[in-house]
Amino acid sequence: MSQKANYSSTNISSLTFFTIFMRSKIALLIFILSINAHAQNLTQEKTKEINALFNSYFSKNKPGATFTILKNRKEIFQKSEGLANVENQVSINTSTRFNIASVSKQFTTYLALLLEAEGKLSFTDDVRKHLPELNHLPSKITIKQLTNHTHGLPNPDELAQLSGKNSMHFEEIVAMLLKIKKPTFLPGEKFDYNNTGYILLAEIIERIGKSSFEEQLKQKIFSPLGMHNTYAVKYTNSVVKNKAFSYQERNGNYIQQPVKLATIGSSGIYTSIHDLSLWANNYHDIKLGQREFYNRMEEVTVTDSQIKTNYGLGLHKDVYKGIEIVFHGGGTESYRSYILHVPSHKLSFVFLSNAGGMTGLDVVYNSLEIVLNEELTEPTSKTNSNNTNLKDFEGTYEIYPGYYYNFIIEKGKLCWQQFGGDVKTPLKSLGNNAFEFPYIPHSKFVFHKNRINFHVADITRYCKKVSFEQTPNLLESDLSKYVGFYKNEELNTIYELKIIDNELVAKHNSNNTILLKVLEKDSFYTNEYYFGKVDFIKNSSKEITGLKVSAQYLNEIEFKKIK
Repeated sequence: MSQKANYSSTNISSLTFFTIFMRSKIALLIFILSINAHAQNLTQEKTKEINALFNSYFSKNKPGATFTILKNRKEIFQKSEGLANVENQVSINTSTRFNIASVSKQFTTYLALLLEAEGKLSFTDDVRKHLPELNHLPSKITIKQLTNHTHGLPNPDELAQLSGKNSMHFEEIVAMLLKIKKPTFLPGEKFDYNNTGYILLAEIIERIGKSSFEEQLKQKIFSPLGMHNTYAVKYTNSVVKNKAFSYQERNGNYIQQPVKLATIGSSGIYTSIHDLSLWANNYHDIKLGQREFYNRMEEVTVTDSQIKTNYGLGLHKDVYKGIEIVFHGGGTESYRSYILHVPSHKLSFVFLSNAGGMTGLDVVYNSLEIVLNEELTEPTSKTNSNNTNLKDFEGTYEIYPGYYYNFIIEKGKLCWQQFGGDVKTPLKSLGNNAFEFPYIPHSKFVFHKNRINFHVADITRYCKKVSFEQTPNLLESDLSKYVGFYKNEELNTIYELKIIDNELVAKHNSNNTILLKVLEKDSFYTNEYYFGKVDFIKNSSKEITGLKVSAQYLNEIEFKKIK
């Protein structure tokens, strides 16, 4: 009897212990889950701050934007505001499709890496292997150089504008690029961000895959990731359903700014914030491809001249206030896009807009500061010590051929001056030989020996110090030797140089009249980004036989004088 009683008592005690143990385990699990759930979400205060930030830039009755923050593949913030279509008062939502411009480049790189994994190409391939039309080029250009912007080939936007073409489809652009006579610099020598490399890579992918670039993107990336609202558009007049239109505001009115060049490969993908978030999630948790792909895309580029950039293969990598970030932005007409990843926190910030400007950078980086405000650290800076140091910065720097900035010391301050202008603007020092440029948001000059790095948003131009032996104003009789018609065969375009009101101008059937201002002997500069510097060519008899145009992303495009 006692033994039975003791036995029952033991069972009851064991059962009670087991129950208490399980309850404590469940309680602990609930506690852990609650901590994780809190970690996944923003606090109410931070959500309110980001809402206020977003609303300070966008309102419901204007072109606007959509913005998502992701953590561990989960959406922790989403906001859409403004009009996708001003004419019909259609609001932006999570299904609205935007042109993501240069954010397209990472898709092209990823597709090429997928094809490399299949053995269909190599990033060390000479592009002439796949594009025999370029066999006349004097130097090898690799697929890797196409993707890290060290290929040296001129940009299609300037070539199209130079030829007077305001709109071009993809096939027309490729045909134009395959007629390029020579690179603007030796491949690998410099980093110069432009679109040509990715357009040519898209053409290579078409030829290798024996199907359209846009179809291969769909089959190999968009469909596997569930991005069913995403398309690459090869023609500028293609109908895109649910599209956000691009607008520019002028005196309170809105004017449509349609995309003029179908530069797919480098641009031209239309997608929604929902779909682009799926792509962003793949960065942190690989569902398609390999982690090695992203590792290679993030490898910084070092040029043959030993200049190190933070650009890899379609992605930038940098440190922002002590936190490593990986990112890329895009802009064409008034479309703006941005993806920024914080790998250590499995965070992504995804932004799309049709309102132009640089507000996307403000939204993304200020939101980053709100989300991680406890962990970000202010960088230490060294002030520019004295005027002796500033003296080293004085001089004229070539932003691109034909476009120059002067830097002058006045009253102990470094001042900026447009070349040929009179106004001097004092620059605010940021420390470490860096100065804020007040006329372009998110821009600065960083001085190095005989060069400046001109940072505008995420893109850096490396600008050398130059000097000119300026000649006095030329008389009309001096200018008359330059008058005539000049033709470029590759672009099949003609400019007429003539004298109007004692000044030399260049006229074109499709472009505005361009004023040529004397730079030095037989050399002129202009205010046009595609016609920046003009150097005249002489024969042995010192007669003018042609001219060479250099500009942003262009170098010595030759025109022959028509007799």
